[in-house]
Amino acid sequence: MSEETIRLNRYLAMCGAGARRKVEEYISQGRVKINKETVTEPGRQVSANDRVEFDGKVISPVTQKYLIFHKPTGVISAVEDSRERTVIDILPPSMDKYRLFPVGRLDRDSEGLIILTNDGIFSQELIHPRNGFTKTYEVELRKPMNEERLAKWRNGVEADDHFLRPLSVSRINRAPFGRCFEVVLGEGIKREIRAMARALDNDVTKLFRRKIGKLTLQNLPPCEFIETTKEELWDYIKNGKTV
Repeated sequence: MSEETIRLNRYLAMCGAGARRKVEEYISQGRVKINKETVTEPGRQVSANDRVEFDGKVISPVTQKYLIFHKPTGVISAVEDSRERTVIDILPPSMDKYRLFPVGRLDRDSEGLIILTNDGIFSQELIHPRNGFTKTYEVELRKPMNEERLAKWRNGVEADDHFLRPLSVSRINRAPFGRCFEVVLGEGIKREIRAMARALDNDVTKLFRRKIGKLTLQNLPPCEFIETTKEELWDYIKNGKTV
C-alpha cells in the first residue's frame, strides 16, 4: 500500500476480511482497532504505518485470489462454523493464508457454482443489484407444476414477508418430467427459490446453480476449483465461459 491514506472499510476489504458491506458491520460492532484504539467509523483513514487489528489479530492487505468453485451439497457457504463443514474447509491448506470467503450464498443442501475470493471490493461489485449480474439455477421440485401454478410463479408470490419474483422460469425437458425448471434470479434473498416453491404448495428436492452471469459450470467436478485472475473472471462473467 502507498503512503496515502485509505478508508478503513476499503482497507479491510483489501485484507480479505469480507465484502465492504460486511466489513462495515464488523467495524460498527467494535471488532476493529487502529493502533490499539477501537474504531467504529467505516470512513476512518488508515495509513501504511498504522497497526490494524480485526478480532484481536493484526491484518494487512493480502495477495488477491479468485477461485471458481463447484460447491457440493452438505457444506455451507461460510468461512467458518463450529458445527458444519464449510466451503473453505474443502480447500487445500495452502489457501489458508489468503483468508478467502464465498461471494454470496448457496445453502447447505444446494450444489453448484460459487466464487471464492479475498477481494472484498470485487465481491461487492459482483453482488450489488445495480450491476445486474444474474444467477441461473436448475431446480427439481417434489411434485409436478401445472401451467396455472407456473404462471403464478412467473408473476411473483408472497413468501416470508417478501414479494418474490424471478426474472424468468422455464421448464426443462428431462426426467422427472414436469418437475424440472430453470430459474433466473437477479438480486435474490436467502433461500429465495425454496421460499417461492413453498408458497406454491411445493418443495425443492434438488437445486443446482448453473451460472453466475454468463459463467457456466458444466465439467468441473464437485469440490474442485479453478484459480483465475480478476480480469479473466470478469470476462467470463460478462462475456461467457464454460468450466
